[in-house]
Amino acid sequence: MKVPVRIFTVPIPWSAKIAASIAATVVAAFVSTAAASPPARIAIIIDDLGYQADLDRAVLTLDSRIAVAILPDGPGATDLATRAARQRREALVHLPLSHVRSGDCETALCPRREWSAERMRQHLDRAARQVPHAVGLNNHQGSLFTADPGSTRRLIEGLVLLNRHRDKPLFVVDSRTTPHTQLAREASRAGIATAQRQVFLDHERSAEAIAQAWKRLIERARDDGQAIAIGHPYRETVAFLARAIPALEGSGIELVPVSDLTSATGPQPVPIGQAAPARAYRPSTE
Repeated sequence: MKVPVRIFTVPIPWSAKIAASIAATVVAAFVSTAAASPPARIAIIIDDLGYQADLDRAVLTLDSRIAVAILPDGPGATDLATRAARQRREALVHLPLSHVRSGDCETALCPRREWSAERMRQHLDRAARQVPHAVGLNNHQGSLFTADPGSTRRLIEGLVLLNRHRDKPLFVVDSRTTPHTQLAREASRAGIATAQRQVFLDHERSAEAIAQAWKRLIERARDDGQAIAIGHPYRETVAFLARAIPALEGSGIELVPVSDLTSATGPQPVPIGQAAPARAYRPSTE
């Protein structure tokens, strides 16, 4: 004779059911948010290109999300910029500016600190023509120039004038060669898409030093959500990046074009310089 088996259930109070439902919803939302949270983003710029063809070629073998900053008077500048464009790689005008160790540079590459905004525009236009398809610019050296608000403002005003006639305006990346730089501040104030360098990858060229700089870049990106590094076409840097970039897969860090990390705050109302003869330079009192 089979004895029926009774399954006894303990009634759950409605308050407990509600609490369990809320907890399940919170957990599901947390898991969903964690899964959907965007990765930290990094961008990399390789500076000082256009003068050494073998090093230029080596940089172009790296991931195409890495930008190239090209010195406009380099003998290989135009060819390199054209090849970068074929790779859909972003190119920047790497604009030389005067620095504290040698004072005002005398070459045709350098804008003079006393120039008017219109004279700055003419200089930037020439530089941009030497780097076809450029999408932005960053400064080469410039610790003297960018620390002066007046000179930097006229440079940015010149860029505003130039951008008015471009299909796609140039953005600005401040290389931050001095803690006193005004470049990002003035560009942002003028409503130009702007970003700043956080890490120099190869201030020291040894593999160990580059690895430590890379670690700082990753930590900065995790802390702030994004970070920009600048490197140079050293063989040690190229070899390191060739190994490090593929290793980012699945790390929660995404390599993006540098334009993805620029932002504009304006435009803000700033006086835009008009064509005028250059005046004698007077240090800004700001």
